Amino acid sequence: MRTTTTDMAKTPIISRSHCNRCAQETKHIILASRRVEGSEEVEDYGPIYWWDQYEFLECCGCEAVCMRHTLYFGPTDETTVTIYPPQVTRRRPHWLTKVPRPMVTLINQVYQALDSDSRALALMGARAVLDMVLTESVGDLGPFSAKLDALEDSGAIGTKNRKFLEAALDAGSAAGHRGYQPSTDDVGAVMDIVENLLQAVYHLDSLADQLKKSTPPRARRKKDS
Repeated sequence: MRTTTTDMAKTPIISRSHCNRCAQETKHIILASRRVEGSEEVEDYGPIYWWDQYEFLECCGCEAVCMRHTLYFGPTDETTVTIYPPQVTRRRPHWLTKVPRPMVTLINQVYQALDSDSRALALMGARAVLDMVLTESVGDLGPFSAKLDALEDSGAIGTKNRKFLEAALDAGSAAGHRGYQPSTDDVGAVMDIVENLLQAVYHLDSLADQLKKSTPPRARRKKDS
């Protein structure tokens, strides 16, 4: 086994990699690199060869630092790249702190499923989040249709919003019971609907109250003498 360590201080190298803070692929400076190589003679197969490379990267834009691990396995000519911390595919909304803790715990698991490209699992989790919101808002009335009826009757959602929620719930049901494998765009659409409902139920009321307090009142008109 052979190990090679490279100090990039004198000879900086630029590489492209995903940056979670910038939410896109950006140029990175390789701060340090360490490569470990190995080989072995396997009975009835022959020699095999592999190497691991560990790199500390600094984003040229926001200066966030991450580690990239690249594994090459000779017999299959396969290369696997892993980023630490893991790549974030969808940013968490800042207002999640307003959402009840049990829902935050579940929605964070949905985001983790998205980050690992487990799209069907993400849809099933999103459906569960919607069910929790509906149950907390109108009570455990049984099927989704009854809960949506109650939510619409209360004026909390309109007819168009109901259609959005029905589409998201059905997508989650299809992933859980009908083997549906959603596309990235489909999952993104469901997450837009879920986040929209969470924001409307748990965040916008307090935001509107705060806005009313900070907005100066209209000046009263003087009555004609």
